[in-house]
Amino acid sequence: MNRSSTLILASLAACATLAGCAPREAPPVDRIYVDLQERPEDFAAGVLAGKRIVIDPGHGGAFAGALGADSLREADANLGVALYLWGLCADAGADVRLTRTADRDRLPEGSTEAGDDLRARVAAANEFAPDVFLSIHHNSNIALDRSRNSIEVYYRASDPGPSLELAQAVQIHLSRNLGIAAAEVKPGTYLVLRSSAAHAAVLGEASYLSHPLVENRLRLAEKQRLEAQAYFFGLVDYFSRGVPSIERLAPAADTVLSSVEIAFAVRARDGVPVDPSSARVAIGGTILVPVFDPDSSVIRLPMARELPNGLYTVQASVRSARGATARSAPFAVLLARPARHVVPLAPRPDTAGAAVLSLRVLDELGLPVADGTHVSISASRGGDAYAGACLGGTVSFRLPASLAGGEFAVSAGSFSGTIRFPTASETGRVRIRAVDARTKRGIPFPMAAGRTSASVPGDAGGLILLPPESAIETLRVAARGYRPKLARVLPAGAPAETDFYGVVELEPVLGGVLAGRRVAVDPGAGGADAGGFGRRGLRGAAVNLAVARRLRELLEEAGADVVLTREGEETLSALERVYLVNRSGAELAIGIRCGALPSGLDGTRLLLHYPGSARGALAALELASSLAALPPGGAFAVREWADPFLQQTVCPAVEIYAGAVEDEAAERAMEDEAWIRRAAELVLEAAARLFPAER
Repeated sequence: MNRSSTLILASLAACATLAGCAPREAPPVDRIYVDLQERPEDFAAGVLAGKRIVIDPGHGGAFAGALGADSLREADANLGVALYLWGLCADAGADVRLTRTADRDRLPEGSTEAGDDLRARVAAANEFAPDVFLSIHHNSNIALDRSRNSIEVYYRASDPGPSLELAQAVQIHLSRNLGIAAAEVKPGTYLVLRSSAAHAAVLGEASYLSHPLVENRLRLAEKQRLEAQAYFFGLVDYFSRGVPSIERLAPAADTVLSSVEIAFAVRARDGVPVDPSSARVAIGGTILVPVFDPDSSVIRLPMARELPNGLYTVQASVRSARGATARSAPFAVLLARPARHVVPLAPRPDTAGAAVLSLRVLDELGLPVADGTHVSISASRGGDAYAGACLGGTVSFRLPASLAGGEFAVSAGSFSGTIRFPTASETGRVRIRAVDARTKRGIPFPMAAGRTSASVPGDAGGLILLPPESAIETLRVAARGYRPKLARVLPAGAPAETDFYGVVELEPVLGGVLAGRRVAVDPGAGGADAGGFGRRGLRGAAVNLAVARRLRELLEEAGADVVLTREGEETLSALERVYLVNRSGAELAIGIRCGALPSGLDGTRLLLHYPGSARGALAALELASSLAALPPGGAFAVREWADPFLQQTVCPAVEIYAGAVEDEAAERAMEDEAWIRRAAELVLEAAARLFPAER
């Protein structure tokens, strides 16, 4: 070192000791991978005990992944982080597996295809039946922009539930501890995600290996451990919310001969209770609101009696009081009611001397039997038997034309006859009718269930026909938009064989003002648009979606029909949001915005509506009145605004700006599930005042 350099260093050292020459704060880029910003002792790692976790260090063997400017292989960095994370999880009591523990791939013999490696590792992971699948990666970019760096966490695109919630938790703790300002949570269709059978599946790109500083830091074992600890905090955060478990109870068989009750047992986990209003069951892609009995912790939903025969995928979901969603393992049910009616169709001529005779085969409800139902016919006066399988309720046979006009013996499962309609089966003799306690009108499609009997659905007029053995039970009668009620069908001491007709009055939730109303809820931002980014790593888009989901559940519990413009971290344009709202036929549209105000507006808590919209202004005023109680408290100002969401929706629309996650106090409040729930409840109260009690 020359003399002038020595003098410069000495001067800088002396300057640093003087009050007026304090050392400068390090540039933000130099804080990348410096040290933990959260304390391990603040995390109750015991929640990981017994949890089944698969950690997938991306790439390896023949697949190096990204390559840093100074030749660090992504496969090596991924493995280093994964090994540390494996140790942290194992020490916390988790049952944890790695898809690789060395620099190797899982290629089958003779293959060089990356897809084969990915399929092999996810197959091995699925055999473990994990609660969580976490694939660890580090990013790069095609243009090799060495200045680019961000956190990107991908969740299984088909699962904007547990996978999204895990991705959000992981992103927050990576952001807090790695010193990287930019972060996104995105839906991912990567093979390892879409093929994973884990309850929650995510892929983390914690940083860009193409960034020289990231590469230099990740060469160090201590920095790999730092990243592993951030992932570990995300896992603890996720499981500390008390992810419930859901197990299928009914039906026991995968093929059923009539519409049956769907039932699931729910178990709270880690001391966190279950939110009863969050229970949902999806049957064939249609999401329905079941009855959740908190005493038995059982979700019950009868398959609609008129449901067509066919194959249905069934899955239930429920959420803990701290916002952790659980989904049951999906299962398939083939509804195959037996044939009860066979309708001969007019013969069609075929080749010379032949005819095609078709039969319409229907079940007891007059619906087509399931595809594949076997049917055979033979001429009553003797001759060959002909067999075929139904498709769309129709089966066809190619016969000699001379037989087409005669009688046929028909066999289809348990049904046999000579092309005639059987008599319908007898129905139950015990009848109850569910009516609205205020209007005394029948409630469409109620449900009754006893403690020992399956649930029985009612019809559009509220009539429920019960089997005689149910007559002396105390039944729970429920309907969407109404408070359940316990009712004894027959008075004590009455004989079970007595014909009985009773009326059960149900009180509507919120006076029934929301029953049948159509509401659209638009969670702002999403995907590439973070909607604001807090100092503690919270994204405004995540808060918007959480509030919107809670609001949908409360509205549906009150009988409303609700559409969300986004279910996960999709990136939607303003016009796409407007299209979804208008297509839904909504009577009210509510935009949830937890982020910075649009340019040109000031304040912190605002309700916006379109200029000149009287109903929009009324909605904004009602919401402002309710939301003033939302922590930390304070008035909401009502303003006119003309962005596309307010301008282009055909129904009255409002936008709620409840604070910005960039404000640290607001961010801390919005992290709390109690704040999310309270925000949704206050919006519900205002929405109920916007609709008249009678229509």
